[in-house]
Formats: sequence, C-alpha cells, structure tokens
Amino acid sequence: MLPNEASPACSIYKELFDTTSDLVLIADRQGFITEINDKAKQIFPDGLQKNEYFWVKLELDYSNLKEALDWFSSPEMAMGTAEKTFICKSTGKIYDINLVTLKNIDKSIRGFLVVLNDITCLITRHAELERRVNERTIELSHSKKMLQSVFQTVGKGIFLVDEDMEIIKSNQKAAEIFGIHSENLLGVSISTLFDPFDEAKINALINTIIENQILSSELTAIYFDKSNFPAFLTLTVTCLENKKIWIVIVEDLTEQKSIENQLKYEKNHSEESNITLRNVLLNIQQEQRDVADKLSHKIATDILPALEKIKSAPSIEVRNGYIDFLEDLLVSLTKGSESELNAGLLRLSKNELKICKFIQSGFSSKEICATMNLAFDTIQTHRKNIRKKLGLAGSGNVSLHGHLLNMKLP
Repeated sequence: MLPNEASPACSIYKELFDTTSDLVLIADRQGFITEINDKAKQIFPDGLQKNEYFWVKLELDYSNLKEALDWFSSPEMAMGTAEKTFICKSTGKIYDINLVTLKNIDKSIRGFLVVLNDITCLITRHAELERRVNERTIELSHSKKMLQSVFQTVGKGIFLVDEDMEIIKSNQKAAEIFGIHSENLLGVSISTLFDPFDEAKINALINTIIENQILSSELTAIYFDKSNFPAFLTLTVTCLENKKIWIVIVEDLTEQKSIENQLKYEKNHSEESNITLRNVLLNIQQEQRDVADKLSHKIATDILPALEKIKSAPSIEVRNGYIDFLEDLLVSLTKGSESELNAGLLRLSKNELKICKFIQSGFSSKEICATMNLAFDTIQTHRKNIRKKLGLAGSGNVSLHGHLLNMKLP
C-alpha cells in the first residue's frame, strides 16, 4: 500500500519527484511500478504498463522480487564493489540504479523507491582516463625498452652508482671493458675499478659535481687480470626519489693511445728523415760546389793555357799533341761519375766501335768479316788501329777481347 497525499511520507516523495534531477520510480510491495517522475517519463516514452515490475522495466536479469532485493542487499553492493546500471536505448545514456525501501521513510508504507542517477559523463570520463592511462603505460613501456636498448648497446661502459659509491647497474659494454660479468659488478665500489692513485681524483669528482653538470677526467683503469689500461671517465649526477644516483661513463682509450703513439713515432721518424735529407742535400750541394771549383781550376790552369798554345803552335803535329792533351784532360773530368768517359773509345770511328762490340761479344775475325762483309785484312787493320787507340800497342800479351769485356761501350 502506497502513502496517501496527506501522509508525511507522501509529501516527502512528492517533493522528491518535483525537485530531483534524477529519475525516480515508485513500486509497490510486489515490485509493480505505480508512478514515475517527469524525468523518468523522458526515457520511458511508453509510460507505465499494467503490472510491470521495476526490474523488468530496467532490464535487470532477475525473475522475481526476491532475486532483485537479494542483489541490492548483497555484500558486494554494500562494499561498493558491484555495479548495476541501466542503459537507455533511445538516448544511449547510462544510469546508476539505487533502491530505497519506503518503510525506511514511513514504517506504515510498503513499497520501493528506485532512483536512476545519470552517470554517463562519469563513465565517459572514466573510459577516457583509462584510455589515456593505457596509452601512457604503453608509451612508458616503449620508452623503457628503448632506454634499456640504448643502455645496453651504446659503445661505452655505463655504471649507475648509489650514495655508497657502489655499482647498482651496469651495461654489457662496461662488463666487456673490465672483463667482469655484469652480475659480479653489482655492489662493487666504483673506485676499485681504477688505479689506487686515482681514488682521490674520483672522490673529488663525485663530491664536487652538481645536477646538470658534467665532469670528466683521464684515469688508469684496472682489467680483471690486474693489467692497466688508459680510460676516459665522464660523470654526471641526478636525483631519484630524493636519492642521488651518479651516472659514470667509461671509455677504453687503449686503441686511441696506440694511434697517438704511432703518430708521434711517425712524426719523430719523419723529422729525423727530414734532418737526414737536409744533410744529404747539403752534402750534395757541397760536392757540386767542389766539382765546380775543381772544374774552374782545371779550366783556368790547364784548358785555357792549352788553347792558347794551340793557337800559337808552329806545326800541325804540335797542335794535335795539345788537342790530344785537352781530350785526355776533359775525359779525366768525368772520372768517378756514372757516365765516366774513356779517351781511347772516343778516338774510335764508327766501324771500329762496331768491330769492338763484335769482339766483346766473342766473334772471331772471320765471323766479323762475314757479318760486316769486309775483307779479312781490313778487319785485321781495324784491330791494329783499335789496339793503338786503346793504348794496347806493343802489349801482345793483352787480349783485345779480355780488355773490351771490362769496358762500357757507347
């Protein structure tokens, strides 16, 4: 039985009907809808149907009043972990359903007050927030993967060091540089990876650096077998959750130092070569000056006087004698050079030189006659003249062939 208009309960739900922006349905003790407010009429254009249950009207999946009441009074609903919503097919809006027993208003009344609260905006906003959260989560996941990829694949060793100066993370390159497995580097003091003489330098860098600052230094690092190698250390610091984290980047300078030393050696060697070359050039220049001085002296003391005597010589025999002297003198100036001349060879005629080449090659006089188409006596006369011009006249024990073997013929 529903309240009459004179009862207090009636005035209360009438006032609720008139003032609330929610959708309100009134049902009797059996669950039949007896009245709806104007807001509810907007989404239920067919109005009220006779003997229509409120859970059927709201498309709730229950077969009777007890099931509906049991659900609304379930622990899940009491704890706020369960939701029951109604979606209006005509508008697409979403409503939250709340059930109030009318006896809570007036003990003499039996029935139910069903309130539909429009939560479309909240659901939409919640869905949008979930979408954004999902997008940010995916972006963060991608960023983390990219950062991890960069951290592991960068060509320099990277350490993360905590406030106790202990390594809390290292990349694969750092493990390769020091020859120590990444897991064995965890908890190790960063200073133990470098020469003890560099510990003060490392502490100074760590204690003086501030955020957004980058400090670096060249140090001596220690390989796992206790051997040393040159390294370049770069340091920066950041704060995570009010704790300082030092980022230490280490680069192995072994190859670079080797190249530098090689360049220094080549530079020094080049300078030494330049000095040697300068000395050789100076010696050559000095030799050239000496040759020029010697030539000038010969011209002044021997050649020019001989020419004057040739001009004033009384007979051809005397002039020829001076000419032979000049010839020998000029040839002597070539002594010691690669193109040293032989005075005897210069006096030979073309045919005589040709015969000398045959003799040098081992041809007999008869073979030379046949080759040059000359008489045997002619060849013998040429041989006699060749011996005379080469200064072998009267030296019968000296073979012309043997003498020519040691000579460079033009």
